[in-house]
Amino acid sequence: MKLNLSEYSLLSALPVAALSTLFHCNAQADEIIEVINISGSVATPIMLVSPKDISPTVDIAQAVKALPGAAVNANGPLTGMVQYRGLSGDRVNSKIDGASLASAGPNAMDTPLSYPSISMTERVELYRGIAPVSSGIDTLGGSVNVIQTQVQFEQHSAELAGQYQTNGARTAISGKANLANDSHGILVFADDMHGNDNSETGNGNEISPTTYDKQVFGGQYRFNLADNTRQNESIGINYLHSETTDAGTPALPMDIDFIRTDRVKFDGIHTLNDWEINWHLAYSDARHGMDNFSERNLMPSMGARYNNADSTSYDAHFSISNEQWQWGVDSQLSEHDSVITNPENPMFLVDNFSGVSDDKYSAFVQWQQAFNAWHWELGARVKYYQSDAEQVSHSMAMIMPAVNLLMQRFNNADRAQSETGIDAVINGRYQVSPELSWIMGFAHKQSPASYQQRYLWVPMQSTGGLADGRTYVGDVSLALETAYQFELGADYHADKLTISPRVFYHQIDDYIQGIPSTDPAVIMAAAMMGDSNPMQFANVDAALMGIDINANYQLNDEFSFDMLANYISGERKDIDDNLYRIAPPKILLGINYQHNGWRARMEAVGFSAQNNVSSTQLEQTTSGYGLFNASVGYDADTWGLQAGVDNLFDTEYEDHLAGYNRVMGGDLMPGERMPGVGLQAWVTGEYRF
Repeated sequence: MKLNLSEYSLLSALPVAALSTLFHCNAQADEIIEVINISGSVATPIMLVSPKDISPTVDIAQAVKALPGAAVNANGPLTGMVQYRGLSGDRVNSKIDGASLASAGPNAMDTPLSYPSISMTERVELYRGIAPVSSGIDTLGGSVNVIQTQVQFEQHSAELAGQYQTNGARTAISGKANLANDSHGILVFADDMHGNDNSETGNGNEISPTTYDKQVFGGQYRFNLADNTRQNESIGINYLHSETTDAGTPALPMDIDFIRTDRVKFDGIHTLNDWEINWHLAYSDARHGMDNFSERNLMPSMGARYNNADSTSYDAHFSISNEQWQWGVDSQLSEHDSVITNPENPMFLVDNFSGVSDDKYSAFVQWQQAFNAWHWELGARVKYYQSDAEQVSHSMAMIMPAVNLLMQRFNNADRAQSETGIDAVINGRYQVSPELSWIMGFAHKQSPASYQQRYLWVPMQSTGGLADGRTYVGDVSLALETAYQFELGADYHADKLTISPRVFYHQIDDYIQGIPSTDPAVIMAAAMMGDSNPMQFANVDAALMGIDINANYQLNDEFSFDMLANYISGERKDIDDNLYRIAPPKILLGINYQHNGWRARMEAVGFSAQNNVSSTQLEQTTSGYGLFNASVGYDADTWGLQAGVDNLFDTEYEDHLAGYNRVMGGDLMPGERMPGVGLQAWVTGEYRF
């Protein structure tokens, strides 16, 4: 990751002033070669990671590793899940061009950021600190938004790009073309990505399965409503088709047979006097097949399993804003089904999830204003949640009394749930001097249980990507998580030095996580499936605290140094234990060279041992390690070429956020920590015309 500061200034932007800090970034390992911007309101800056300088990745989520406080839970090469300050999964609001659409997989094989096209992704936005209420319905764990290329009126252009990675023989070819006059515009794109071999560790062990095939294509049409192309007023329609086949997820009990998804979005932006109106209506239809025998060895003691899952979802948004005020309404509606079968036994059938509906309706108001040296941003959001599920069945219920009891109990329960949540946020910035600003934030935020946490009725591992190897059951009556969030920090910018530290504390009442089940029926049903210690989702009390820092020193016009550091601690407050899957402490130091079109970078990344693990979830500790990466590139007006080596010394290490190996018969032992990728050389190229 390359954090090479080139500018730091307060910019004028509509509807509010913007704080903008620009870094040129060249990522480590499997991260993107990015450009990082920090923009947004002065009170709540947005950090931006842009992959315009292409480097090897097929998982856009990997880009957030370049940002302070952020990490990625990766269950396979395509399944990156954003973690921000210790929170991940549904707690992090993840959007594509402002729309949040449901995934099909009950185990998060198609994570939210697995859908964007590489060629179309302009940047990934992350609110640093406490996300404002305007950034999404549920933002307890922050807010991430992937911004894709939009039609440019009065422009004819095209872009072709390719990349190759030696470790895993990974290839990607992508392209896009923009054809537009002053009124109508069309944008088309396509990506073709392949992981042809399994990746290898520093010791030469195969990480199996980590092969994949993925294609993404689509297009956009926009109609200009303004009198000229300098005004931002238009309506448009976007279409995206994503198809993944034969992809490994070694930290999960199954691999991807296929994921086929179609997404359509209508949107518009309009001006009315001093007000700006934004709206969109988005729809997704996702189909997903997964199994435990196509990509991995099926042991004789194991039964073949195939899971067919699908989801449909809608996302609607309408907001109106001026320089001080923003008002808006949002809704997200989704339906989920998941059925497990045995291809060798046509009589076997289990309703994993049946007719699950998960609906959210919300309204918000946000206000911001400057008073002398102070800039305040205040917001409130009210949210109404509705969820329900149809009755379930299990083909083995008649011969397994415990399963039959759980099925009858679930079918006779009041599965329809409704709750009301309230978010309130105060963010402030105090300008001490032209060089120094103090940052502070307070929030009350609430978030509901996921549909897996609520409606998983028989012990299984369909947990939204926890990847801990445990079986779980849900609880229909789970309460809302309630977080009290606090942040304090500073932004200092001198002639050559920029440094931005933040400290934070989050107290979360009714935090949802697994605890050992004491239900005899659950324990008996799990034992029949080979698990003697099943878990049940429950409300507990938790706290997260930590510090993240990013800094840059510009030595001269060509050379700069940068630093990024994260520390996060997550604890249970009701018992003496730690939270599960918290990113270990990290520090990155880099030196950058840039002159005319040439650029080069060397960096060292150190991760501390993670010994503060969840004993409740039998989480294993991991040791500390260090990685070294180097790259060099040249960018001309119409083309660019870059090459590099990640993990230069072929270090063997365990990635604490990558889960545990679930594959038998390979180089890795079942249940051991997933290792990281060894030495990887790569090259990327781009041609623009």
